[in-house]
Amino acid sequence: SVRPHPLAQHPIAMTDAGIVLRSPADGVLCALVANHVVHGRVIFPGAGYLETARAAGAPALRGVFFLQPLAVESHGLLIECALAHGHFEVRSADAAAVDDITVNCTGATASNGEWQRIGHASLRAPLRAAHVPSLYDAFDTVGLQYGPGYRTLANAWVGDGSAAARLQSRSTHEGIQVHPADLDGAPCVGA
Repeated sequence: SVRPHPLAQHPIAMTDAGIVLRSPADGVLCALVANHVVHGRVIFPGAGYLETARAAGAPALRGVFFLQPLAVESHGLLIECALAHGHFEVRSADAAAVDDITVNCTGATASNGEWQRIGHASLRAPLRAAHVPSLYDAFDTVGLQYGPGYRTLANAWVGDGSAAARLQSRSTHEGIQVHPADLDGAPCVGA
């Protein structure tokens, strides 16, 4: 039996027009994002919205807007992904008030889902190595307390307005194709 995707667990509505997948924030979803802490609160990572849309069936995304941060701290929180007519929404609601939905992220889908591979060795040539622990210390001083599961940078290089990084290899994907911590770690080097 195939286990459901942690960020898109239960189909709620499936029609020719679209699909809605719902996941309780408790349990496996909470464990997946528990190390993404901003100003002392567990916040659903921006990369998690993208992976949720991908899990719902979006081949590629464009025009993504992050509208409302999502604190993953209340018991009974539900997270949904609605995908229809070339558009997606990741939204949240309390299980006791499912009709009171907050749209947290929205955007368009694109049909071109091809991955692009980039040769990083040539990009690193004019750069110098950065001290990765110092990067995470700097994030901590501005309120981004990345826990062990979200400290994904293995190496980083900087110089002349450019940066590159290598992420740590992941031994388990916890039921998903692209772990939100990996996707979240990539833009960290830009800081």
